[in-house]
Amino acid sequence: MITSLTAHFTRIAVGDCRDGVLFFSYQEDTKKLEQLYCDPSQRLVADCILKDVDTAVVSDRKGSIAVLSCTDHLEDNASPECNLTVSCAYYMGEIAMSIKKGSFSYRLPADDVLNGGDLKIDSTHNTIIASTLLGSIITFIPLSREEYELLEAVQARLVIHPLTAPILGNDHNEFRRRENPTGVPNILDGDMLTQFLELTSMQQEAVLLFPLGSRDAVSSSMKSSSSPLPINQVVQLLERVHYALN
Repeated sequence: MITSLTAHFTRIAVGDCRDGVLFFSYQEDTKKLEQLYCDPSQRLVADCILKDVDTAVVSDRKGSIAVLSCTDHLEDNASPECNLTVSCAYYMGEIAMSIKKGSFSYRLPADDVLNGGDLKIDSTHNTIIASTLLGSIITFIPLSREEYELLEAVQARLVIHPLTAPILGNDHNEFRRRENPTGVPNILDGDMLTQFLELTSMQQEAVLLFPLGSRDAVSSSMKSSSSPLPINQVVQLLERVHYALN
């Protein structure tokens, strides 16, 4: 049973309750649909939207949201079985029944000039806005690689520090990775990161200096970096995102 249907130019994404997301291409000359790509896992699709012809954002009825993409760009794919890859995923704990594209920018106009244009991100329809069955509105925004690695290191400490860890002692990483394939990059938790702005300067410094335990899942980039996290850079980045949203 088809649960969602979306299109971007001649690309059509179909979500159902068994096979997940299927990509089709509409051939104008023959007026036929050709299946191109297939979801790598079975998924009870709640909603789906195409960011471009090779990238889809999909939510399922178990409370997860994921970004599926195809890096091969093969229009004449001979075997469209399970050839989409999961670029990143996030367990929300709520079912996102509607996914829309939006525009969001947390940068000042001078930022790209000061950075030589290296970190410029197009703000046109760069944001995903999901509305859930319980009434929540969740916004997903893109980050540069440098910003992601910085905030990933901050989040890794926030989830285990006594001041900011879950009060019931639950494993935050395990919760956000629920229903997601092993090895798939995580989407950062904005609610967890916002706690950093509520701490005093001394508490913020204590969090950034907090040692990571061996049981915690730490990316290779975080393992290889032994330099201390710059507190001013972390606060500045989080404040920009926070104030832009509010």
